[in-house]
Amino acid sequence: MTGAYTTGNVVAASDKELWCLATAIYFEARGESYRGQVAVAQVVLNRVKDHRYPDTICGVVYQNQHRRNACQFSFACDGIPEVINDRTSWAQAQDIAAKFTNGELYLTEVADSTHYHATYVSPAWAPRMEKVTQIGLHVFYKFKRGWLFG
Repeated sequence: MTGAYTTGNVVAASDKELWCLATAIYFEARGESYRGQVAVAQVVLNRVKDHRYPDTICGVVYQNQHRRNACQFSFACDGIPEVINDRTSWAQAQDIAAKFTNGELYLTEVADSTHYHATYVSPAWAPRMEKVTQIGLHVFYKFKRGWLFG
């Protein structure tokens, strides 16, 4: 079945790492479907596994946060204070973070994607990447075979 949930790998994550992952899910995708939120979590963890990025969840989520509007996870560098005001969405983000790191969730259609963007923007890097799928308002990409990033 296309787009099936399968089990992923268990990832050791401290409470702080789980908080960073839930924060990314909440601020990047709380308006998306459950699948869309899982997809964002998967991109974060794919980056943790990729040698081109920091090797911790918090390191990935907050990479380049000092560069205003120049980081992958826009909430981390947009200059707007993060305030969690939707308790239901926050609880779901925390649940997804826990289930993903426990290996209970994995989206086959997202696979090893390391990038995504909203459908209403056209980032300069997108044409150099291989489009993998779209879930809701997010388009997911992976590196093209043989292409080195930055």
